[in-house]
Amino acid sequence: MVSSASQLTATLPSDLKRSNRMQILEKFRSGNTCTASQIAEDIGVSRQTVMKAIQFFMAKGLVVSLGKSHSTSVGGKPPELFSLSTKRCLLSVSLWPDRQHLTLMNLRGEILAARSLPELLSESVDAAMERIGAISGELLALCGVASEALSGVCVSTSGTVNYRTNTLKFNSLRPAWGRNIPIAERLAPYFAPGTPILVENVAKVVGRSILHKPELEHKRMISVFSSWGGVCASFIENDRILNGKDSLIGEIGHMVIAPEDAEECGCGSHGCFERMVSNERLRRNIAATIAAHPESSLNALRVEQIAVGDVFAASARGDAYARELASQLARYFAMALRNVSLVFDPELVVLQGEYAAADEVFCNRLRRALSDFRYYPEGGPFELRLDRRSIDELDVRGARVLLIDHLFNDPELYV
Repeated sequence: MVSSASQLTATLPSDLKRSNRMQILEKFRSGNTCTASQIAEDIGVSRQTVMKAIQFFMAKGLVVSLGKSHSTSVGGKPPELFSLSTKRCLLSVSLWPDRQHLTLMNLRGEILAARSLPELLSESVDAAMERIGAISGELLALCGVASEALSGVCVSTSGTVNYRTNTLKFNSLRPAWGRNIPIAERLAPYFAPGTPILVENVAKVVGRSILHKPELEHKRMISVFSSWGGVCASFIENDRILNGKDSLIGEIGHMVIAPEDAEECGCGSHGCFERMVSNERLRRNIAATIAAHPESSLNALRVEQIAVGDVFAASARGDAYARELASQLARYFAMALRNVSLVFDPELVVLQGEYAAADEVFCNRLRRALSDFRYYPEGGPFELRLDRRSIDELDVRGARVLLIDHLFNDPELYV
């Protein structure tokens, strides 16, 4: 039997070496330490092959030796431990409406320094970038990190991104910035020449915090992020976030679920999902109805300061009025997720941000509403998880995944 051209090509030594190197480097992705023997056993190649690759990655400054381990389970000479470099670093920059947050970490994800600026994001993009550039330099100096040792910068903010030009199309939190904002270009002078600066929508950064987990490999997933009055999602397949030609995949906040609604969304439509579940809409609803519920613990709060988290907390304590509100919000989520399921059919939906604080009343009402859709299997449409990590942690972890992906995608590492 004659092999096909593709089968013959797949067995070429150069392709085999590339495949081996990719698998070997992947073992270091999570930031853990490995021995050459462990990697060889895991991926089914010789220890000599693993060591040659590790030595190549060490010469590139990507992998370092941590010395011998203290013991071995089978006796004999302690094995040498390797990990991603602790000398090369990554920088996470969060540009949020009421504060900015910068985190410097090494390739393993260990945080070296962080700075939070509790101030409004400047209406001037130049002023904002100047501020971020100055603080970045201070963090690098504080940790004794040379600018050349910075392997990448992730800028997380609101809006959609043009991935071809690495520009922010529009920042809904700062419309004065205009359109097609060259954030990376404005930040570049503050870093060493050639430093990768990747701009990304915050929902897609925090969504990356669940990528590359062994238990979630090959799952079709959606992470839904809610904050600052917006809702956005990451559609994930095979550990990759889908974007689409105009970066619109995931903009589920602008899915119309109540077209008769009087409020016009910033996108020009009526009844957008994010407007129906926003804190502003919730507060208006409470202001109009709370007088009929004097027994509710929500009366102890100023209406203009109530957020969905307060409703979920009161609902969890048994507050009947709060449970009504939580059920209403769950119905809107059910409408949106039902529509999403028709075009993507996820196995898992993860809520992040404000709605990750949801209580059992919300989750049960959501499941019941979805179960009415007869196309779903008896066990339900998908698994629902609440990711209650802080936005700061989600953003930093997601930024590391984005930057490590970029670093590992360098073809020079596999030749």
